[in-house]
Amino acid sequence: MRINDVTLKVGGEAGSGILTVGHMFAKLMQKSGLQVFLTNDYPSLIKGGHNTITVRANPQRIYALTAGIDILIALDKKTVQEHYRELREGGALIYDSGKLKEEDVKLERPDVRKIGVPLSKIATEAGGDIFFNQAAMGAMLALLKMDLAKYDHMIEKAFGRKGADIVAKNKQVVRAGADHVRTNYPDPFGINVNPVQTDARNLLINGNDALCSGAVAAGVHLVAEYPMSPSSSVLHWMAAHAVKYNIVVKHTEDEIAAMNWLCGAGFAGVRCLTATSGGGFSLMNEALGNAGIAEIPCVIINDMRCGPSTGLPTYTEQADLRFALHASQGEFPRIVAMPGDAQEAFWMMVDVFNMADLVQTPAIVLMDKYVAESVTTIPSIKAEQVRIDRGLLQTDAQMAEAANFKRHALTPSGISPRCIPGQKNGIHVCSSYEHDETGYTSEEASMRIAQIDKRERKMRAISPLLYQPAFFGDQSSDLLVVSWGSSKGPVMEALKLLAAKGKSVRYMHIRYACPFAADTISAALKRAKKSLIIEGNSEGQMRNFIREKTGLLIPELYRRYDGRPFEAEEVAAVIEERLLK
Repeated sequence: MRINDVTLKVGGEAGSGILTVGHMFAKLMQKSGLQVFLTNDYPSLIKGGHNTITVRANPQRIYALTAGIDILIALDKKTVQEHYRELREGGALIYDSGKLKEEDVKLERPDVRKIGVPLSKIATEAGGDIFFNQAAMGAMLALLKMDLAKYDHMIEKAFGRKGADIVAKNKQVVRAGADHVRTNYPDPFGINVNPVQTDARNLLINGNDALCSGAVAAGVHLVAEYPMSPSSSVLHWMAAHAVKYNIVVKHTEDEIAAMNWLCGAGFAGVRCLTATSGGGFSLMNEALGNAGIAEIPCVIINDMRCGPSTGLPTYTEQADLRFALHASQGEFPRIVAMPGDAQEAFWMMVDVFNMADLVQTPAIVLMDKYVAESVTTIPSIKAEQVRIDRGLLQTDAQMAEAANFKRHALTPSGISPRCIPGQKNGIHVCSSYEHDETGYTSEEASMRIAQIDKRERKMRAISPLLYQPAFFGDQSSDLLVVSWGSSKGPVMEALKLLAAKGKSVRYMHIRYACPFAADTISAALKRAKKSLIIEGNSEGQMRNFIREKTGLLIPELYRRYDGRPFEAEEVAAVIEERLLK
């Protein structure tokens, strides 16, 4: 009997309630004291198509999914056909016996238990198809021998505002599904979930929500965005919390307008944010350059998806690194951060806002669909640990004593004092033209050189402690795995799989491309006898960037660019083949 280690997959058409089942199960596992990882897979359709959601629960922290599932809830025939092979030995298939015939669930897997439940009939008797998913939930909870009382509380919280009748019907349907399994399939299942008593206060959060929470903690007060998958939930989250956190949220007419709103807000001294994906980021490029030359701090989230052009709108990729590093014409500094999970997303967002204010330049947060939409448990966040630094943004008292204010003064650090409109003695010109120290347009060759050099040396003011890579695994090993962004999760899970075999490597997770910790990364590569980099793009963009910055070529490259995330077993096998043989 396996205890508290289960992976669930739910499949069906969009609109059939699979998200509700997945997310409610994830919340229940969290409330039962377990760690959770949830991810979804769906086509670019509003309704219909084949959709799945997968949830893994375990007492230990989970960074990504591993191969195989224990329970498959099939809300349609296609789910059975496409996913029954993923079931582990002794796994269970729960299906609607009212819609699927015996031949529809005829499997070449005698080791899999087939559990037919009249889901649609139970739902209809309660009031309609809307209850279909709760019947499936009840069947699964009975299979796992779980007490329904905890789930009752979740139903009350989720549906209480809809009235007592809706709450009662949901509970009724859950019990009907559970009773059917208990009566007709009494044999014990190979997995039980027993609630774990823990003092840990974990959060259940996805990457986008973590970015939003980090932005709020950092003091964001304007969000301008045109929705684009998979970044749209940033706009939704901010709109839902705008009043509570005193945030102006603007649904702009397009991404060009969104970026221009940031230029205006940043100029006015407001911490500001937009979010988009590759296509929208393309439209932002000219205004991004405006923020660069005018030295306006702002933050842009680019949730990467498959390109070019429309590409695969609902699938993941790590192919915008070079784009982010070189977006907009000309040369100007920018910050490029690459969080690898929701916990990093929160804390790096705080740091990115501080960096942007410190060096007065735009910052780009590169995430991708996998981290943006995957839900995981992370340790609770202590707000008192958040530190806000506005850099050289001048106070009214400082400006009252200022004389001959020069917004773009040629200082040794490259960072100039910055004021907001309306402050005494702060009148200056701000435009997209090259300028002199006061902001007035200048075409003098010497001033052009001076201003470019000034903007470039600003980045040296950022403490190297903020942008160092993170190291995991066996720090004494001379075998090195390198990755960045969303590849972190599968690599972390691969390290667990290797450890179970008595094998180990050192792992370097690169968190920032700009500023870039060239010395640390170079030293790690020189120390390694063998090294491998793992990337979710076809060109090996980080590998090439590392070579550009350090002169070192990582010999082994493993890529995936089919729109799907890396799998832990896949990564472990590659590490064994490329480094451990």
